[in-house]
Amino acid sequence: MHTEISMRLRDFSCGLFFMFQILGTIALYIKGRHHQLQRSAFYFMLYLLLISLFEFYVFFIHNFLGKNEIPITDMLQMTVVPLALLLLYRLTHLQSMRPLLAIVNFAPYVVGLMAYIVKPMLVIYDSIMLMAFLHSIFVISYGFVAVRQFNKQLVANFSSDDKLSLRWMRLFWFLYVALAVVWFIATKSDSPYGAAVYNVLCSIILGLLCYFVYRQEDMLELLTATSKEETVSAEMSAEHAVETTECIESASNLPRYHFDEAFEHVFSSKRIYLNPQLNINDLAQELGTNRTYVSNYINQQLNTTFYEYVNNWRVKHAMTLLASTDLSLQEVANQSGFNSISSFRRYFVSKMGQTPSAYKKMLRRK
Repeated sequence: MHTEISMRLRDFSCGLFFMFQILGTIALYIKGRHHQLQRSAFYFMLYLLLISLFEFYVFFIHNFLGKNEIPITDMLQMTVVPLALLLLYRLTHLQSMRPLLAIVNFAPYVVGLMAYIVKPMLVIYDSIMLMAFLHSIFVISYGFVAVRQFNKQLVANFSSDDKLSLRWMRLFWFLYVALAVVWFIATKSDSPYGAAVYNVLCSIILGLLCYFVYRQEDMLELLTATSKEETVSAEMSAEHAVETTECIESASNLPRYHFDEAFEHVFSSKRIYLNPQLNINDLAQELGTNRTYVSNYINQQLNTTFYEYVNNWRVKHAMTLLASTDLSLQEVANQSGFNSISSFRRYFVSKMGQTPSAYKKMLRRK
């Protein structure tokens, strides 16, 4: 009875995992028809789905045709590691990995699988498992560095990170480690309960991954435009360094002190920071110059980032509203240029050292 329940639980978890894969693949396919990032994630999900279909086929042979199950299914699962690196690279670099790097990333697994098919040996199986383990450590380590560089690009070009930030990836690093531990225990114990826990955890990870990647539509569109502009600027700089420098220096068509005044004017009088979707290209267009000139001015002359500068103005505006009106925090956030009340609270606390509600209570006590 106990064995029967555990087997049914395992089968149910397999079905749940398969259902999540199908739904995630369909959702990303629909979104991926118009957005490159979701298209890359669709290929990732499709590959996982094909592996699952193969595993169901092997399971059918093992249980109903009496043949021995082969460990090639485990090795196929390990090929998800280099595929995960491709998706991580796409998430943080705004373009796909170069073909040569992608080949180097996958080649050891392809060679190992072909060698095992030709001559099944335990040493080949163990080698692929060890390689996947070491590769996983590299993917996690690389993820920390890549996300950090990605966040630097965000604060240099955007005034809000609500739909742009990759903070959600911290959760996946934790889940990834948990999945590795569960997989190791399930493999060694050969228990249906272990397999059930593993399948449920995989379902949760895939569901969350599809949800967060699906939401990245706005980030992809905005940053792809910025990335293309940077590529053009870099090519111009390499081929026409003198012309580019002269263009940047004269871009504003204003003396330095006039540009200072114009820059201050668009914030203090025009209140450009009240636009929740404001990015550095919008500011450059308003000033009649280019993004590179504005970025250098903010970084070198003001010694800050675009993100910090814009949100400092938003916090000042919010402080005025909190002191002079009875608007709710949501209304204050909206009228100050913040995308959401959560981003309003987060930046207000980082700037003032207290929450907006605490600041408002302090004003009332005076």
